[in-house]
Amino acid sequence: MTLLFGGGKDKKEKKEKKPEKGMGWGAEDADEMLEAEGLRRTEMDDGRVELFDTDKTVEGVETYDEDTGELEGRIVLEDGKRTGLLALVKIIENVDVSQDHNVNVESVDFEGKLNIENPSEKDRLWDIDLTLKNIEGTDLDEEEIKIRELGTGEDSNVDSREFSLAGEAKNLLLVKEYINSLPDADSVLNRSDIERDLRRIEEEKIEEVEEEYISDSGVNLESFAIPIEKENTIYFSIAIKNLFNSPIKNIKLTKEIPSDFLSPSIIDTSAGYADVQEGEIVWSIDENIQPDSVIILKFSADVYAESIDKISTGPISIEYEGTSSFAKGLAIDGFDAYTRNRFYIDAIERDKEPDVWDCNLVFQNTSEFILQLLNADVYAAEDYKEHMDDDEEDEVIVEEGIEKFVDVDPNDVPPLPEGARWFSKSWEYESAQIPRFRKLLEFRVMPDFQTTVNGTLSISDVELYVASITGDVVFSRKEEIEERELETISVPTFKNTDVYASLMIENNGSAPLNELKITHRGFNDEFKPPETDEVKLIWDDSEIDIKSEAITIGYDSLELSLEDLEDAPTGMFDEGSVIELTYPIHCAEPAKEAIFESEIIYTANTLPVSQEIEFVPEVPAIEAVHKRRKFRVGKEVMPIGELGNYEIILSIENIGDMTLENLVLMDKVPDSFEYGDYSIEPDEVTDEVGEDTLKWTIDTLEPAEKLEITYEITGSGEYHPSDAQLAL
Repeated sequence: MTLLFGGGKDKKEKKEKKPEKGMGWGAEDADEMLEAEGLRRTEMDDGRVELFDTDKTVEGVETYDEDTGELEGRIVLEDGKRTGLLALVKIIENVDVSQDHNVNVESVDFEGKLNIENPSEKDRLWDIDLTLKNIEGTDLDEEEIKIRELGTGEDSNVDSREFSLAGEAKNLLLVKEYINSLPDADSVLNRSDIERDLRRIEEEKIEEVEEEYISDSGVNLESFAIPIEKENTIYFSIAIKNLFNSPIKNIKLTKEIPSDFLSPSIIDTSAGYADVQEGEIVWSIDENIQPDSVIILKFSADVYAESIDKISTGPISIEYEGTSSFAKGLAIDGFDAYTRNRFYIDAIERDKEPDVWDCNLVFQNTSEFILQLLNADVYAAEDYKEHMDDDEEDEVIVEEGIEKFVDVDPNDVPPLPEGARWFSKSWEYESAQIPRFRKLLEFRVMPDFQTTVNGTLSISDVELYVASITGDVVFSRKEEIEERELETISVPTFKNTDVYASLMIENNGSAPLNELKITHRGFNDEFKPPETDEVKLIWDDSEIDIKSEAITIGYDSLELSLEDLEDAPTGMFDEGSVIELTYPIHCAEPAKEAIFESEIIYTANTLPVSQEIEFVPEVPAIEAVHKRRKFRVGKEVMPIGELGNYEIILSIENIGDMTLENLVLMDKVPDSFEYGDYSIEPDEVTDEVGEDTLKWTIDTLEPAEKLEITYEITGSGEYHPSDAQLAL
């Protein structure tokens, strides 16, 4: 006859609620399950727990049948002890995740270890069966692990197995940094919009997150450009969302603050405590952060851009502890283990009733572990029979109708702390012989399942762009503008004249520009704006078609608006690019002293939208000058030398107050005269009037300037000196 001792496997069912092989609970629910079993941890690291749902004023606890409610026995504590050790089953994971600013995971370094530990220094554990679940996410080969024995020394009390992930790990700590340079960024970075953005990132489940979240108000949560040579306050929000199935704790986030940023200041934290230290902000959260919870840190810092160089915002590093496996739910499905114990039956013959015995079963926990009594059956020996099953394991078969004196199921007896004894209720047995009983006892060492994730997360920084534009405005009376003329352009009064405008804009910052607007104001009846088809746009030396909706010309203004350049054929207005806008200004018979003093403004913005940058160039004035051309042309014939020789003196004098341009001076020579010896060579000799005609071109003649040209003539044959008096 075989005594089944210490929790044999695949036993017969009892009351249809016999525990399955490897009864246990999952690691993720360890805290809750311990309390359900009536235990509370004292120090998780050494596996010691205590009973907390018993009356500490008494030394015993009555136990009852879970189904019938009848008294089944009583637990007697040893010296009131309510503590004991648990066998330790640990999943230990060290995870190092690197990601970029947009939450794209760049790398995951993972080291896993499965430990079965005996925390006792005096009691061994043996016949340990461990069943895992969800091992497909790892390189572990088998779900069932069997360990013959664990000792009490450092060299024998731990069974350790390393494992790695079978595929890529999903990052379970969602961390997003938001950086905004807008003046109202503190209100833009509100909790509601941040939580919506985190849900968007989580739900997209794509390899790369590129789309920017836009709030209900149409504003981007992030903005990375700042204007040059201006004090800028930058707002930061760092949000952490727990995607684990259980709480995380002991979070420490360190944000590096580069030296370009001044006066960092904590605005708010929704959990923990943040402190500004030398060159960094440290955010510490000691309390548990529950699954799906979001915590947020907000702070600001000032930055002044002296040049167009990009400004680093500083990386982030995070340390934390979790209790949910990265290995796609790797957990403990069941655990059985045995240790030192004692059991016996007390049989006491009654003093006044011979052959009548009062009997009870005693199970004593002689170890320092917490034990769970799973099953206790007692039968009369003569009613027992045994056989070997197909697996060659001892098994007890009980025939129907045979009396069972003790019948304990897994949930009938609370956990037994170290030294505790469980006494079954007494049963009466009549026998003239010494009673013999067969006993079936199943128990196990209660386990503590721990999953510990030691996680680190590093987030690369981004750079603030310095947005800047510069430009120039040139007015010219020539359509082909070569260089800037005078700051004031003169046009004649009461005449229709065009002045040609060239507006040049250069992106001299480090931020590509997604919007550009050019506004020219101040047109009126005498100085009118161009027609739409007269406006030309030159982008890096190439003429670009202007969409009709991009240009607006009114009575007193012209506006060119280039938007959403990222999606345009040109792309964004990149660093170093130059745009030139040209058009005529129509001067419509301006009156005396009329003057055109206009305003031109260049504005631009980035993607995402940041503070609008503005450049106001110096604009030349157009002045209507009332000038009339006045000049005097003369000719003098003077005899010289011998007879027939004469000197011709031609003169032209500007007697007005404006410069004369492109003057032509001509003189004809009679056919009977020879000519030559010029003070200024004529530009050409023509035959415009049937006789030789000398022609001089004078480019400019300033006010009060007089020009004389002389040459000599000599008569021959029948000549008449008076013929030379005629002038053209």
